[in-house]
Amino acid sequence: MTIRPGEPWGETRTAPSGLVTADDEAALASAITDGRRDVALRTGELLRALGRAPINARTTSQRDTVPQPGESGLALPCDAYDVVLRRGTDEQHVVAVSTVIIGTLRTPHWWASSGGFVGPLNASPRAHPNDGVIDTLEFARRLSLRTLLAIRRRMRLGDHLPHPALTARRVEHAEWQGSHPAPVIVDGRHHGRFDAVSVAVRPDAFTLWVVAQ
Repeated sequence: MTIRPGEPWGETRTAPSGLVTADDEAALASAITDGRRDVALRTGELLRALGRAPINARTTSQRDTVPQPGESGLALPCDAYDVVLRRGTDEQHVVAVSTVIIGTLRTPHWWASSGGFVGPLNASPRAHPNDGVIDTLEFARRLSLRTLLAIRRRMRLGDHLPHPALTARRVEHAEWQGSHPAPVIVDGRHHGRFDAVSVAVRPDAFTLWVVAQ
C-alpha cells in the first residue's frame, strides 16, 4: 500500500534468506525484472533520498551497510516505474526504480524521479519512493547556460521551484514527446536516443532493505 501523509513508512523485521544486494540502481531494476522483491542497495539516488550517504565500497564493508539475511533490518516498500521507450516503430520496455533522464547536462529536456534526487540535485523535493506517483520536471526548450547553472545551484538545496523555465507535475502516468530523438538514461544506464517516452507507476513493486538506525 502506498504511503499516506503522516503515516509511518516501513517496519523493522528480519531480513529474508532471499535478500538480494544490488551494486547500483540499474542492477536493482534488473533484479525486480527477474521477479525479486526483497533487495538491498549499495549506491544510488534512492539512498540519498533516504538521507543515507552513498556507500563507499573502498572504506565500508557490505556487512556494515546492508542487513544480512536473518539479521534485523528496516524494510521499506517502494514503487517502480514501467518505462516504454519509442523511436519510430522501435519500442523498448524497461523497469526503473529511481530516475528517467531525457536530454543531456547542457540541454536537459525532462526528468522523472522516484525519490526526487538526480545525482546531488534535489530536483523534486516533494517526491517520495512510495507515494504512488511520478514526480516529473520539464525544462523549457531554450535555456541559456547562465539560467541553467542558476537553476542547478538552487536545485542542490531543493529551492528552485517555482521557476518560469520549469514545469513540475505529480502524476500516475507521464508522457514525453520530442521533436527529435534525445538521449535517455534510466537508473544511470544509457539506453540510446528516442523521440517518445512513457512512464507508469508500479506501486509497491519491491521492498528496499536498509540497516535500521
